[in-house]
Amino acid sequence: MLSFLVPKMHLLSVLAVAITAGLALVPNAARAQDYPNKPIKFIVSSAAGGVVDIRARRFGVRLGELLKQPIVVDNKPGASTTIGADFVAKSAPDGYTALFGGNTEVVTVPALGMPIKYDPIKDFIPVAQFTLGYPVFVVNAGLGVKNMAELVAWAKARPGQLLCGTSGHGSGQHFSCELLARNAKIELRTVPYKGTGPMLLDTAAGQVHIAIGFLAEVDKQYIVPGKVIPFGVLSPKRIARFPDLPTMGEMGYVGFDMMSWTGLFVPAGTPRAIVNRLNAEITKVVREPEFAAWLAETGSEVVTPTPEQFRDFTQSELARWKKMSDDFGIKAEQQ
Repeated sequence: MLSFLVPKMHLLSVLAVAITAGLALVPNAARAQDYPNKPIKFIVSSAAGGVVDIRARRFGVRLGELLKQPIVVDNKPGASTTIGADFVAKSAPDGYTALFGGNTEVVTVPALGMPIKYDPIKDFIPVAQFTLGYPVFVVNAGLGVKNMAELVAWAKARPGQLLCGTSGHGSGQHFSCELLARNAKIELRTVPYKGTGPMLLDTAAGQVHIAIGFLAEVDKQYIVPGKVIPFGVLSPKRIARFPDLPTMGEMGYVGFDMMSWTGLFVPAGTPRAIVNRLNAEITKVVREPEFAAWLAETGSEVVTPTPEQFRDFTQSELARWKKMSDDFGIKAEQQ
């Protein structure tokens, strides 16, 4: 009898494993089908007040209306944006925790050699890219210089005294400060902050002399009141808001086409149905005339690639920044 029982028991074991595996798939399928059924959390890896935070909050309101669930913005700044990114990478892949970020977390920081606890390619699924823009160089109005030529002359007369604010080591601002020093042949010091908001606040107060920011961050709050002066745009072309503001290239400074973008990422393993739903609803939001017009006022334009196109874009940008890092010998050091 034992010889007959063994095969039967083996068969029962195989069936049990198969049934268990099948049942394990049910929650994922059901979860994707009724998604979302609770609030979604957007993790922003910078401090409140920066361009990413501003966009996350305004964008989240409209996206939440379409998804019929509230979007909660949770700021987790620090370690050059890696704290927030690492949090998302280790979160459950269920579509309820997403990284609302950009090139710093998944491109610039990894490319410049920052020690990070996540893989920018393997640990995230790029869901949707929706904004593309270029920042401007701004200078504290109290410094007493009126253009880039005067700023460079000021810096050359005071080697090492020019302070350039950044949103953290390895950020786009960090790279731009170092690039300015090399282009203009001046000595300056970079001052890292936990985000663009506090960096610009100190620039307006004169604690640092120059910084890089987007119009959403600097225009109405700092440029219009005259606290800072825009000297140049880090773009291949001039921007509509300041048509008389030259590009860095027009002033003879090469390599300053510092494209910045915003997108949404979810942890690897998130069901494809959830990724597709988010991409579709995000595309609806950014194509709405009112939202597109608001982005234009902040110096950005709308882009709506598929998840696959966004994935390819982030990988190509990572390769581009790694090459720039090697070419200019700029390697970030985490504090």
